[in-house]
Amino acid sequence: MTFPRHAWRAALSTAVLAVSTPVALAAAARWQEGRPVLLTVGLGWLAVSVLMPFLSRRGSRPGLVRFTAAGTLWGVGTVLAGAYPAAMIGPLSFPHLAHAVSLTGLAHIAFQQLRHARVAGDDQPLLVEAAVFGTVLATLAWDGFGRAGYTGDGWWQASASLVVLLTSFVAACAAVLAVEHAALRLACLGLGLGAIATQVTAITATTSPRVADVAIVVAVVGGTTLLVFQPRGGFVRHGGAAVAQAARRLRLAVSLPGAAVLIAMAVNVAEPRADALLSAYYGAAVLAAAVRQAATARAIDRTRRTLFFQAQHDQLTGLKNRTALTEALIEPDRTQSLVILEVSGLDDVSDVLGVPVGEDVLRAAAANLREHVTPLGGSTYRVRHDEFALLLPGSPEEAVRHLPHLLGAVSAAPLQVPGAGRFAVEAVAGIARVDRGARAGGDAALPLVHADLALRDARAHPGMLGWSVYSGAVAAQHARRLLVRERLASAVAEGCIDVHFQPIIDFATGRVVKFEALARWDDRELGRVSPVEFVAVAEESNLVVALGEHVLRRAVGTAHAAGVFDAGVRLAVNVSVVQLQSPGFADVVRGILTDHRIPAHLLTLELTESVFLDSDSPAERVVTDLARLGCQIAIDDFGTGYSAFGYLDRLPVHVLKIDRSLTQSLTGEGNGRSVVTAVVDLANRLGLTVVVEGVETDEEAAICRSMRAGLGQGWLYSAAVTADRIVAELEREYPVSPEPVR
Repeated sequence: MTFPRHAWRAALSTAVLAVSTPVALAAAARWQEGRPVLLTVGLGWLAVSVLMPFLSRRGSRPGLVRFTAAGTLWGVGTVLAGAYPAAMIGPLSFPHLAHAVSLTGLAHIAFQQLRHARVAGDDQPLLVEAAVFGTVLATLAWDGFGRAGYTGDGWWQASASLVVLLTSFVAACAAVLAVEHAALRLACLGLGLGAIATQVTAITATTSPRVADVAIVVAVVGGTTLLVFQPRGGFVRHGGAAVAQAARRLRLAVSLPGAAVLIAMAVNVAEPRADALLSAYYGAAVLAAAVRQAATARAIDRTRRTLFFQAQHDQLTGLKNRTALTEALIEPDRTQSLVILEVSGLDDVSDVLGVPVGEDVLRAAAANLREHVTPLGGSTYRVRHDEFALLLPGSPEEAVRHLPHLLGAVSAAPLQVPGAGRFAVEAVAGIARVDRGARAGGDAALPLVHADLALRDARAHPGMLGWSVYSGAVAAQHARRLLVRERLASAVAEGCIDVHFQPIIDFATGRVVKFEALARWDDRELGRVSPVEFVAVAEESNLVVALGEHVLRRAVGTAHAAGVFDAGVRLAVNVSVVQLQSPGFADVVRGILTDHRIPAHLLTLELTESVFLDSDSPAERVVTDLARLGCQIAIDDFGTGYSAFGYLDRLPVHVLKIDRSLTQSLTGEGNGRSVVTAVVDLANRLGLTVVVEGVETDEEAAICRSMRAGLGQGWLYSAAVTADRIVAELEREYPVSPEPVR
């Protein structure tokens, strides 16, 4: 059965009123013999407790009940202590016991808060710190009261000691919680103030009534502060995460209590006071400190083990990390093979299905690899976001036998995650040898370097085996790549990259209607470097933007000087995706055309299909801006991409360049001619110009002309020529290949 919100509050108030009424009647009956201030304060707090369910800002029902019960107990205890100031229960002082009972509710709340204040931490429990604080505070309080003259016989000491211990524990809990949680500082200040003031009231009530009256008023101030600033949502359940907070707690827990005890002991040495109970307090303080020291050592050990595990393992997959791998490579105890696996396709999963799904796929791949590697006696590591490392026993030749299964384990990962099965996730691998004892005193990271080089080699030859084993040839290729990168950077900076021009011929007239600018590089150390090689290096080393801009400027300037544009002949220049994505590329093109006063329609920018895999990408927006400027846009290698026809609908395309692989299929068996015919017919229907690349024979040229393909390019006509031969090409008229007889 569910009660309305105000119904259970009213029920709680009624219960408090039922408890308070007989206590209030007893107080009225004992007003003349009692302590008026204590009675007034206690009755006033009982009235507050009756109204607390409606006045409290707390929304938690259990929390409201706890605070109301604690307030009621404090009010009842204070009233009874004031009503019977000289009563005894056997040999024990009744007011002492009443004050002790008055704080049991707050002690319960403090105890529960300490239990919940730190969740899943490796630090020692807050109760241990509170115990140290509490025993020290009790020791100091007992010694202070004794030196101030507040003493009695053995039974007085027993009842007074109960009050001191309980109030000191509450005050210590308040101090620990205030250090642990900034949000609890004001509430804990009120709690600690109320506890200490209640302690002073209980001890001084008989011999110093005025002091007791002032102390009970101070306790009310503390209780009011606690009531006003108590947390809204119940117990605070998190904390202890910040290093600064932990350091502060440690300083407070060790320095202050320890110093206080030492000072108190020094005072007792200087002015000895015969008090057996004080010695027991000192013993309790020492015992609490010992327990705390043991708890601290245990917490440090747990923290060390946790930090060591975190330092050696990847948080996402649970595999060992690069640090653990490096340690394993320092002094290998046997000949092993290091395999670096690079996973591709995860970004597609994360982009479409979200990062959590991508992480699930990665975890599945990690679990699959571990399942395959562990029975082999190997170890599995995650060394980067998309890279795993495997240490397998035996030589690389033995490891190669397991590679198909390991690569298949990665590819199977999406099938184990709901919704990700339609995405292809694949891996390539680089393998290096780790010889036993070879790393002693040497570079432990060398096998990592070798495996990474082998991985680069495997990445550079996609579609082959899917892996590469480090060898002298791989090392030589890497050294060559580094040298090419170094020399290329100097060549681009010094403007040493040359541009040649390959003519593009009109099939119908044999005249040159366009030139394609092609970068050429002759280095004094490397000799002639293939464009395939140095363009790939430029893309890897972020030189492609500078290289592309240099080629564009030089090509346009050279063609302009040779009269290409004055003859109405166009110029085509290749543009990479990195250039399109670099800021201000459209402004660079606009500036070059303006500098040479060249009509924009005479410049064609050739783009590969891979630039436009994503709709509305930054590259597509730049292409649109260039088309609006007046430049012609050509799609190079058309027909080799998986979504080429989709580009024709959303891009401002003017020219299609048919890839040379399709051209070579024109004279062979199969459907090559039909495919090219379909592409040419489509382009003609869309009003696009067709350029057939790789034309090498008269037969291919004749077939292209019969298909109504407009332009051709290839060795049948001319290879790329230097700038000094441009004029001759402009004047030249190539033979027109006759159409084949049908």
